[in-house]
Amino acid sequence: MIFGNLINLGVKSEMEFYQKREARIVNLFALITLLGLLIGVSSVIFISGDYVISTVLFTTLTSLTILLLNYKLYHNAATYVFVITINVTIFILNQQYIDTVGNYLYYFPVIFCVALIHNPVKSNTRTAIFFSIVLVSFLCSRLFDIPYLKNTTITEADNAALLTYNSVLAFFVTIILVFLVVRLINRQNNEALALLHKEQEAQKIINQSLKEKEILLAEIQHRVKNNLAIITGLLNLQTEKAPCEESKLLMIESRNRVMSIAMVHERLYKKDNLSKINLKQYLSELVQELVKSFPVQSHQIQIEEELEKLELEITKAVPVGLIVNEALTNSLKHAFNSDNKNPTIKIKMQLIYDRVQICITDNGIGFSDINTRKDNALGLSLIESLSDQIDAEVVFKNELGACVSIVFPI
Repeated sequence: MIFGNLINLGVKSEMEFYQKREARIVNLFALITLLGLLIGVSSVIFISGDYVISTVLFTTLTSLTILLLNYKLYHNAATYVFVITINVTIFILNQQYIDTVGNYLYYFPVIFCVALIHNPVKSNTRTAIFFSIVLVSFLCSRLFDIPYLKNTTITEADNAALLTYNSVLAFFVTIILVFLVVRLINRQNNEALALLHKEQEAQKIINQSLKEKEILLAEIQHRVKNNLAIITGLLNLQTEKAPCEESKLLMIESRNRVMSIAMVHERLYKKDNLSKINLKQYLSELVQELVKSFPVQSHQIQIEEELEKLELEITKAVPVGLIVNEALTNSLKHAFNSDNKNPTIKIKMQLIYDRVQICITDNGIGFSDINTRKDNALGLSLIESLSDQIDAEVVFKNELGACVSIVFPI
């Protein structure tokens, strides 16, 4: 229990996974270093020379400092202090004793420690610096010989005993280190699996809630479509009872406007995606319905479609449908007379970079006076108003007939 609490010094629940692992491993290494020093004290039993008490005190203080830094949440500083001080300690030990003592063996568990400290969330340069410190310490211990650090009280018999002692101690320290690290990693993996399971349960709840909302939204779209269909039916009945041809045409136009909105909701109801519709399919079906609504004028009119496949969100699909409805209705009502031998209406939609251009053109008589028509015609005024809703640029012009062009961002 106490050992577990010491390993978790400075570990907070809000820390990310790799940061927790690094803090725990550094704490573990500091504790093992302290344990190694306690075991190392027993070497006085086997040697007659002086024991290097200054090195032991230095390592003890640095290990306690590492634990304190982690406790105060200075995790990065604790890691650097550990890597630097442990390499300084091993370098001094190699200077105090001859090579045959085998103090260089302690570099192997240190290399293992540095590899485990690696945090993939942080820069690889940091890990490279740690390995460089180990390499520099090892090379310096092999290349330099500092006389005043030598322990001159050690005999040949002491050196032989220390070689055996250090070999056994380095081996057991490495084994213990590997065992404890594996336990620590397994514990963290269990924590990660528990967290993953918790996230999966939360995701299931979110998905279920989202599915319920999608079903509710689909039902709303269905009811809106049905309500608009009722309004369309009422307008059809009213059209049949219209007292004159002009009133009948007005009823047909109103019905077509409602129908163009209803068709958007019908498309949404039939799709998995409840926010976007296939604009090509929608406009093609809308054109067919509009042409059928003017049977007397339109039975000889040829409709040409040049539509790119495109999906559009509902907030723009409804205004676009109404704009096309008004422009096409204008052509069906006013573009052609008996002199037109091959009446044609062309609707073209294309994607130009991040903008959509829709053009409705006819080969009829064209606009007589565009400015006057815009002021007096409800349909053209509606087109301008609806274009503002989708930030579209609208142009009315004569081009071998009337042409209505809108360009809007997708």
